[in-house]
Amino acid sequence: MFDKILVAIDGSESSLQALDYAAHLASQNNAELKIISAAEPLPPLTTQATLGFPSYIDNYQQELYESFEKIQKEQVERILKEYPNLKITAEVQEGRAVTVIREASEDADLIVLGHRGQSGILTWMLGSVAKQIVDSCTVPVLVIKDRNYCPT
Repeated sequence: MFDKILVAIDGSESSLQALDYAAHLASQNNAELKIISAAEPLPPLTTQATLGFPSYIDNYQQELYESFEKIQKEQVERILKEYPNLKITAEVQEGRAVTVIREASEDADLIVLGHRGQSGILTWMLGSVAKQIVDSCTVPVLVIKDRNYCPT
């Protein structure tokens, strides 16, 4: 049923739960698993307000990118221990999470996302990435909800 499953991770517990679901589904369907992470740039107001700290701004994006690469490497190693034959690709892209996920989903049969990521106050201000993906993508989306937020 699925040939390529896309999962977005940011290192949050919710995104890692989504990764586990996606890996299991990919294994069951003999599908490729593509892991994507979005290294979001600082908001323009933040960069304007911190003009006195240009070295931080210069290093922020690179450090974020490297952080996501490390998370992905650790998670790929973890997943391959359980599913050694699973074909996995992982990629970090710069940009807004919604845009990065939407563009990466063009050749996917399924998108798997965690319900709550690390965006905190930005989620409150801008809306959740999961909701925006569900509302804007034509690819089926599986949203994995954290049981801490929806107890049985």
